Amino acid sequence: MSKKITLSADETTATVAEATVGDIFTTVLSTDSAVTGMYGLAQRAGLFTGGMALQNVRNGNGINPFA
Repeated sequence: MSKKITLSADETTATVAEATVGDIFTTVLSTDSAVTGMYGLAQRAGLFTGGMALQNVRNGNGINPFA
């Protein structure tokens, strides 16, 4: 099961809860929360593929990340 870990405001404790699909998108740029498990792997795969697509656009090869 995927979990969402959120650091408390005093930065001494953390809460753990079940992750939802929306957490994949809401924790991408978060500095105090993260997702683990399959949702975490899906998040990292999306970031990796997005980076590949961005690099292809910068090189003038279109948006296809596998070209």
